[in-house]
Amino acid sequence: MAKLDLSLTNTELEGYLRDQRTIRVATVGADGTPHVVPLWFVWHDGAAFLNSTLGNPAVENMLRTGRAAGVIDDGEAYDALRGVVLTGRVERAEDDPRLPDVEGRWSRKYLGGNEPPYRRWHDRLWLRLVPERTASWDFRKIPEAKARRDARAREA
Repeated sequence: MAKLDLSLTNTELEGYLRDQRTIRVATVGADGTPHVVPLWFVWHDGAAFLNSTLGNPAVENMLRTGRAAGVIDDGEAYDALRGVVLTGRVERAEDDPRLPDVEGRWSRKYLGGNEPPYRRWHDRLWLRLVPERTASWDFRKIPEAKARRDARAREA
């Protein structure tokens, strides 16, 4: 039986990543132990921008390895599940020329347009997760995908 294509289109993917609030970032500790932490993010220009604190195990792992994976998902019932997995390199983003726009988006998305308080916090930094591999799914597409598969089978 043919595999169903449930992936998000490029337009759907961009909208989904722009609108979602939490990415669960997976890293590997120096001793090989997996570490997963939920972080708020802003999707901008093909990258997930993360703001966190130096000393946080996930941040230290990302800075040490330069790698991470993140999952963004939603849906309560099986036939409503959607999500994206981003796997790629992580870079410090303090010098990224897009950062003022990212901070503005962050402020509107999470703080109602107010100034981010982290500017006053010690040891905050911006990181950029640049995906090298992206996988997505939208189980709401199952009925349509099955109908397409079955129509192709009848034509064959």
